[in-house]
Amino acid sequence: MTGPSGDKGFTLMEVVVAVAIMGLVMATIGTAFRQLSNGAHRLEETGDDNLALGEAIRWIGRDLEGLYVDQAPLFTPGETTDDPDPYRFTLTRETVGGEEMSILRFTTLNHLPFGGSSLGGIAEVVYFVTEEKGETRLRRSDRLFFHDPFEPAEGHPVMMNRVTAFTVVCIDTEGQEQETWDSDNDAFGRATPVAVKVTLSREGASGGPGNTAEALFPLRSRRKEALDG
Repeated sequence: MTGPSGDKGFTLMEVVVAVAIMGLVMATIGTAFRQLSNGAHRLEETGDDNLALGEAIRWIGRDLEGLYVDQAPLFTPGETTDDPDPYRFTLTRETVGGEEMSILRFTTLNHLPFGGSSLGGIAEVVYFVTEEKGETRLRRSDRLFFHDPFEPAEGHPVMMNRVTAFTVVCIDTEGQEQETWDSDNDAFGRATPVAVKVTLSREGASGGPGNTAEALFPLRSRRKEALDG
């Protein structure tokens, strides 16, 4: 004689609770995406420069908090001819509108689904500045599938308009500031920085005085020096 099966399936209450939790999660994600997509337009209407700076800085900090990097044994330093580490942390600079602006690229667990998608996972996030019709805009790229090289484009969500400065520096293990970084390069020990400092400036509305915000983000997830040999 056999006893009752241990697998009784889900009860109605468990299903109801699961559906409720999923609804809350999707509502939160939807709200976050609407804030990101519409934030720049709303801030333009209110003219609140401090809010624009604060909102953009918070998004950068949120993404850095979810930073993902491969650790040993998943990560092993390769040869220079190998494919790039898809989870690399890079900081470069380019001239936009006559000013030098940073391009910050890393992978994060804080992917923001959009377009009706509910997919989650590790995403490539890139913060960069574009210029269109004489106006500079800070944008945020978020891609779950990032095997193809990143290409700056105007289709990425706008974080802030009227950007006059977007300067990112990395803090190394000796406390020195570095204007560029590449965790896939021996020159940086194949490591990630200890912290990231972001400076963001915005031109005032109607020719008024501008504002600047600065924040330092220690990285909770980082990879120490990992050279070959």
